[in-house]
Amino acid sequence: MKLKIFISASIVLFVAFGSVYFIFNKPHRNPGTEAGISINAHDLFRQYEENEDLANARYLDKVVSVSGRISEITENQEHKQVVTLATGNALFGIRCTMASSALAAHVNDSVSIKGICTGFLTDVILTSAIIEKK
Repeated sequence: MKLKIFISASIVLFVAFGSVYFIFNKPHRNPGTEAGISINAHDLFRQYEENEDLANARYLDKVVSVSGRISEITENQEHKQVVTLATGNALFGIRCTMASSALAAHVNDSVSIKGICTGFLTDVILTSAIIEKK
């Protein structure tokens, strides 16, 4: 009886550790290789402002290609560049954390940025972003 319990517990632990290992070591998504949902910055922000649940159903964890004008370029705590696209709202925008620190764009440039949408916190957030067109 103790042998069966030991074997069962061993199998459960093996599966649990295997699942955790897989989750932490899964490959990162590359938005450059995926087709993105095309939208302009103003419309994406407006959709999140009007109905966050519906916008999450459309865009959350999907690759989105957002076109707009750069209103700000900053650096986050991880020393990655963050590009904010203007949305018509003076305080909030589309914040795109760039995959590469080599950014060939400047404030007021019109660009198309592709990244993974991770939701809405006062700004719409895109991660692993790349500039498609300048």
